[in-house]
Amino acid sequence: MGSVRARGIALLLLLAALAVAGCGGGQDSTSAASRSPTVNISDYTYGPKTLTIPAGSEVTFENEDTTAHTATSKQSGAFDTDSIAPGKSATITFGEPGTFVYYCLFHPFMKGTVKVEQWRSP
Repeated sequence: MGSVRARGIALLLLLAALAVAGCGGGQDSTSAASRSPTVNISDYTYGPKTLTIPAGSEVTFENEDTTAHTATSKQSGAFDTDSIAPGKSATITFGEPGTFVYYCLFHPFMKGTVKVEQWRSP
């Protein structure tokens, strides 16, 4: 009888541990919905090529390529990520509405656009 009870307690502890582990969902403490939009850099391209965001948003540029790249605005002084090494990222905050065309200083044929729209309350 003690063996059945011990198994029952072990089963309850296992279920409790699984329930607690399931709460994390395998993600870090930042939910996917609250993460900043991302531009992936790979195969000498930016993806997506055009990104539309509300003013005040951050955009993360992730370099998944084998060489360093930049995301440098064609509008003088608007933004520049500086060199992003392979496997690294840089984040830019876009505070004002506008259309920002950017390119890679090292590979000028690489081009992308960030469209920043005025924020509207729901």
